[in-house]
Amino acid sequence: MLKKSKLKKSLRLVIGYPPIPSDKGVMLLSQNRQFQYFNAKTYIYPMVPAYAASNAQKHGYKVKWMDGIAEEQTYKEWVRELKKFKPDVLMVETKSPIVKKHWQIIKDLKKELPKLLLVWVGDHVTFAPEEMMDNSKVDYLITGGDYDFVIV
Repeated sequence: MLKKSKLKKSLRLVIGYPPIPSDKGVMLLSQNRQFQYFNAKTYIYPMVPAYAASNAQKHGYKVKWMDGIAEEQTYKEWVRELKKFKPDVLMVETKSPIVKKHWQIIKDLKKELPKLLLVWVGDHVTFAPEEMMDNSKVDYLITGGDYDFVIV
């Protein structure tokens, strides 16, 4: 559960997807149990993470949505925007076909933003939490789904 800082300011939370470039097309993560790439630009509204963002904001957290995939950002642009917002926590959903790429992103983010708490969620995290912890420096995992409620 996220808690407000003891300081007067609210906890700053980013929920989103870092961009992962691919020659295969646009990757769909959210609301897509069978992860896949689409040749045509196709996006499914991310209901669960969007609800998590709305729910956290409703509870007083300063929330920013950063979908680098849908916004067609480069990874550098996405990290630059992340640094500008200065979040305390970043929450990202992952799937098995890209989890190794996310491990590299976690490694990079820990170097770029060492104080940033990293929270990973999703099907792969629920299926193999030990693997996720053993292969990355992620700070927290939310397993079992329902992270849209658990986050607050």
